[in-house]
Amino acid sequence: MGFASLLVADRQLWNNRTGMWSSVRWTLIFFVACLLVPSTGWSQPDDGRVSVQARADAYRLFLLGRYLEGKGDIAGAIRALRDAAELDGQSGEILGEIASLYVRQNQAEDAVRVANEAIGREPDNLTAHRILGLVLAAQGGVRGGAEHDVAPAIEHLEQARKTILPDYQVEVTLARLYLRQGWSDRAIGLLEELLADETGFTEGVLLLSEAYEEVGRLDDAVSVVEDVVSGGRGSSSSLRRLGELYGRERRWDEAIQTYEEAMARNPRDPTARRGLAEAFLQIGALERARDEFRELSDMRPNDGSALYRLSEIELELGDLEAAAATARSLIDVEPNGIRGPYALAQVHARRHDYRAVIDMLEPTLERARAGNLHANQITSLLGRVGFAHERLRDFVSAIRIYAEAVDLLPGSLAFGARLVQSYMDAGRVADARAALDRVQAEHPTNLTLVRLEARMLGDQGDVDAGGRVLQRVLTRNADDPTVHIALAGYYADYERLNEAADLLEAAKATFSENVSILFQLGAVLERSHRYDDAERAFRSVLERDPEHAAALNYLGYMLADRGDRLEESVGLLERAIKIDPHNGAYLDSLGWAYFKLGRLHLAETHLRQASEQMVWNSVIQDHLGDLLCRLGHYAQAIDAWETALAGDREDIQSVTIERKMEDARRRLRR
Repeated sequence: MGFASLLVADRQLWNNRTGMWSSVRWTLIFFVACLLVPSTGWSQPDDGRVSVQARADAYRLFLLGRYLEGKGDIAGAIRALRDAAELDGQSGEILGEIASLYVRQNQAEDAVRVANEAIGREPDNLTAHRILGLVLAAQGGVRGGAEHDVAPAIEHLEQARKTILPDYQVEVTLARLYLRQGWSDRAIGLLEELLADETGFTEGVLLLSEAYEEVGRLDDAVSVVEDVVSGGRGSSSSLRRLGELYGRERRWDEAIQTYEEAMARNPRDPTARRGLAEAFLQIGALERARDEFRELSDMRPNDGSALYRLSEIELELGDLEAAAATARSLIDVEPNGIRGPYALAQVHARRHDYRAVIDMLEPTLERARAGNLHANQITSLLGRVGFAHERLRDFVSAIRIYAEAVDLLPGSLAFGARLVQSYMDAGRVADARAALDRVQAEHPTNLTLVRLEARMLGDQGDVDAGGRVLQRVLTRNADDPTVHIALAGYYADYERLNEAADLLEAAKATFSENVSILFQLGAVLERSHRYDDAERAFRSVLERDPEHAAALNYLGYMLADRGDRLEESVGLLERAIKIDPHNGAYLDSLGWAYFKLGRLHLAETHLRQASEQMVWNSVIQDHLGDLLCRLGHYAQAIDAWETALAGDREDIQSVTIERKMEDARRRLRR
């Protein structure tokens, strides 16, 4: 055994076992080295080999360098080691030690330079290969400007593995690089060999589970981590990983328990808390998920992802004030981001405040466009803005927004359909036809597009042709309840109510538990003035789904409009409002029920809110006009009726409204 080999052997003991250099060990190595050096005398040999004297002096300088580093004299240590390297011009190990010293001082460039110098002297020097492999791996494999080329790091680390004892840092780093390259099988072989003797080596176990998962061996990934955590031996990181794996297998109860154990070990572990919150979401425990995300946000107030998820959950729970406050906090954390404005816009949309949605997202859209963000990010904003314009019946703006979205995502079914719909609502039939042809070329059998095609034919006066288009789809998809609903809805749109009712009655027999069919049947029956039958249909819906807000509203409004069981009507409508407090249609229904009961103050509160939200809805403006006239506010009533006549004019009698306006004018002249 030569001098360099002794240093390498001791280095392995230091790297893997003690974590410190022992002066006693070095002294023993010095004497062993002297005994093993060939007895060729103290003079320089003629064949170019290093003399015993030079090697001994080099070794003393080597020890001096180690001593000086321990004292904090880094410059002195480097000088001593450099002098040692000059004396022993054949040894790459001394240069390897200099490279190691540079690494300990975080001087990576110097470490790489000297390690390469060591390999120039001694191509198989393990220390130099180790330094080069670890440094290049830490730098992402940088070499010659190729930032993602990890091949050089892998080559050096594979050389560095040729040691007496395993070097765990080398083994783990090499396994990580194998995984980064997609060489999962190599990583598995390396890690299984390493863990054969070190079964409790947590970092290796976690990497092995990752490698197993990469090749689809999820059961093995779970098993290897379970072995580590069994008997309470697992670290917080291994418990967290096991929770992730249980989640992959959708074993949510076990995932929750495991994440909670991980947090008991390390309550400040944000990844475990996030995993726990997501697991609660998967089982529908929204309040628990909200609480965990709130804790996470308190721990990490600048965690934008946690704030965004928290706002979404608060919105889902109906806590709009909290959701808005969280979204504003996200805007403060990410002043130039899109997640905060998007989250706040979702709150505005839930409040049916579509003007606020547009005002919030238009500036965000401008930043997104200017920042060349990914098309999916821009189109998510466009979708919100376009829908808001639709709800405000600004179809010109909706067309502009959806056309931009289609340009960004030409194959998008959703945006293609919305563009067609907006063209039709704007009365631009030719543009609608052209847009429909384009999107149907990509999605020829999509039901939404077939419905648009049928409506286009119906609006042009050929209701039978539109019905045949949908009937063909129904023939091919008789087992799909949505197709039955689509055809019935089409017939109802064109006042062919008997055909719609017959179709839904037949569908009800086939799909007896489908609440959408029952609801649509109730609506058609009400429009056919078959009020008792309609009421039975709506009550059947509510038996199956007591929180069906649309059925609560429809039944409540039907009773109120007929002046029938008004107290029950109010009760039904209050339940609908509780589910969707800002829905303009529901607010109008409840206001109208209060009006019928003579509770004019409550009626005014709700009808004004509804009329401000749905200015274009003629029925709602007519209701407000009737209330204001009853209150004696004749001028305001006339304004409301004029707004009704300027609106969509659906379900109103223009002659009746004009008669009411004339009567109000006469009262004003008295």
